[in-house]
Amino acid sequence: MSSPFPYDSLSTNELFFGRDEELERIAKIVQYSNNLLIHSKRRMGKSSLINYFLETHQDNHLSIYVDIFDITSKEDFAKSLLKALSNAQKIDLKSAVKNLTSFFKRVRVEPTIDTKTLEYSIKPIVATLSFEEMMDDFFYTLDQLSKKQPIILAIDEFQQIAAIKDVKLDSLLRKYIQQRKNISFVFLGSKRHLLTSLFAYKAPLYELATHFELQPLQIDDICDYSSRFLNIDEKLISYIYEKSDGETKMIQHILHLLYIQKRGAVTKTQIDESLKEIINSKDSSYKIVFDTLNNNQKTALKIVGKYKKGFFASSVLNEYTIKKQTLQSSVESLFKKELIDKEDDGYFIPDRTFELWVERLVE
Repeated sequence: MSSPFPYDSLSTNELFFGRDEELERIAKIVQYSNNLLIHSKRRMGKSSLINYFLETHQDNHLSIYVDIFDITSKEDFAKSLLKALSNAQKIDLKSAVKNLTSFFKRVRVEPTIDTKTLEYSIKPIVATLSFEEMMDDFFYTLDQLSKKQPIILAIDEFQQIAAIKDVKLDSLLRKYIQQRKNISFVFLGSKRHLLTSLFAYKAPLYELATHFELQPLQIDDICDYSSRFLNIDEKLISYIYEKSDGETKMIQHILHLLYIQKRGAVTKTQIDESLKEIINSKDSSYKIVFDTLNNNQKTALKIVGKYKKGFFASSVLNEYTIKKQTLQSSVESLFKKELIDKEDDGYFIPDRTFELWVERLVE
């Protein structure tokens, strides 16, 4: 039995709701093979949005989705692209292998089966190939396929390329992007400062994509959808939205817990109980993270969780008995550890559940 409120997986087409304006905006951009940069805080639904779009446009586009969150080398990046391309064609396995074999100059492909799901897919064989050879084969094949139909290539967690230091991936990609025809590149990511820096003035990817910041779901859309499965009014949906700070994943998680309880009309108490359950379920893992910090970093995390910005004021420094320089150093350490992030003139904890857990520490 499945829940209509998926929170730990991508929403399937029938469970996807809202985002009509966003989908229309993406459609207008890819219609003319232009490029798009989608960014937002984590857990706002970027991946579900682009996967839904790709799925609903696969009849007239070759839709390719690749998540590079876990890449640690340039070779990982090239392999991820090749794997995504190899499994993007919606034709039978034999025809797909034959088609790819006719395009790839060096890469070999072969059918493989997932021992857990028993699903067949195509595996690119690249063990003897260099990074340059893999990239050349990928973009050559992409170019050849684009002559038959438009292509949308979506690269999720795109900011990860900034961590690869032995090659300028943004410069390399610029060359390929500028030469494209009939191909739209969609870049997605959550670390806005890193992601936007890749497209900043004088950066290699400058002006090669339209910027689009994904906003939280509309409360009306959440209310319309959730009321199909729960006896809940708009006031309580607004309360969930407020407690979740608009984070799609937490909203879905709370609604999921309310759904499986099935206790009649939803009450504020039930919402608070669900929220408490979510935070408590992460308590052990958050304590482990917190224990890795030194005392100054722990203090800095509490301050960011409570104040968000303006926390270098004398009143705050005196409240926590910490020097400004020490706080600045500790905040920078937390930023490097990716426990906090920057936004305009302030800092925030990007994981809303963790943020609420930290707020408990300062109550």
